[in-house]
Amino acid sequence: MVSNIVGNYLVENNVITLEQFKDLIREQRKVRVKLGLIAVAEGLMTQEETDKVNRLQTVMDKRFGDIAIEKGYLTEGQVEALLKKQGNAYLIFAQTLENQDLLTIEQLEQYMIDFQRDHNFTYSDMEDLKSNDVDRILPLYMPIEGEKYLNLIGTAIRTLIRCVDSDIYLEKGYLAKQCDADNGAIQFVEGEHNVTCAMTGEGQALLPAASVFGKEDFPEVNMDALDAIGELLNCINGLYATALSQGGVSMELYPPEFSDQISGIGSEEMIVVPLHILGQKIHLAAAIDQKIEME
Repeated sequence: MVSNIVGNYLVENNVITLEQFKDLIREQRKVRVKLGLIAVAEGLMTQEETDKVNRLQTVMDKRFGDIAIEKGYLTEGQVEALLKKQGNAYLIFAQTLENQDLLTIEQLEQYMIDFQRDHNFTYSDMEDLKSNDVDRILPLYMPIEGEKYLNLIGTAIRTLIRCVDSDIYLEKGYLAKQCDADNGAIQFVEGEHNVTCAMTGEGQALLPAASVFGKEDFPEVNMDALDAIGELLNCINGLYATALSQGGVSMELYPPEFSDQISGIGSEEMIVVPLHILGQKIHLAAAIDQKIEME
């Protein structure tokens, strides 16, 4: 998730091109983060020091960490801690940028200062973002606090990552009474707190998600494709209800409703979270103790 959030920010600010970004996403799956890049990102070494160690490695049969310890740049404890961070998604993306000769980690971190300012994020928020942990990232993009909404939308995003697109990413959510759409599906869940979830799109935006989840190559966003989106909502809400049932809360799922001829969805108040899935922008909406209706 973090590589897509950061990568799209770089594209929007003309730091890299869209084609370069697409190449980065493909290439990062093959990348192993170098210890030197992590050391620079953590502020433990300078770029000049890592370059010196890299040059020494060409004439010494030793690992980067061992040379850095010998030169007094790092301690054994620091090397051990850095090794544990080699699987971090943000650092993998940074390493891929460096491998492609697009940005060094120091240059990327400068752009991340701009990113932080543009999004009004704190230092702690940035650490949450770089963790690539959905449960830490989601609160940064929610318009209100509230455990119920975090649990519901968190369940939705984790399910979409597992079942539809591992590279999903989100934009800032917002409170709304209405959301424009051409097609979509909704599902009402009755319980201690009544819940409605919706997934909508414009044009053919829902088609990739429907095809992947429904395991069928739908030709367009028709009623069959929207039936698959309804089943996706049913899967999300089923997992949400199951988690609540472990706390003694009983909920009843009503059959999903869907239509390919709407102008949007409306509610007295709902949270709308724009999601980018398989190259398309769709909207996930949720209302607790309110009902969402198709219009």
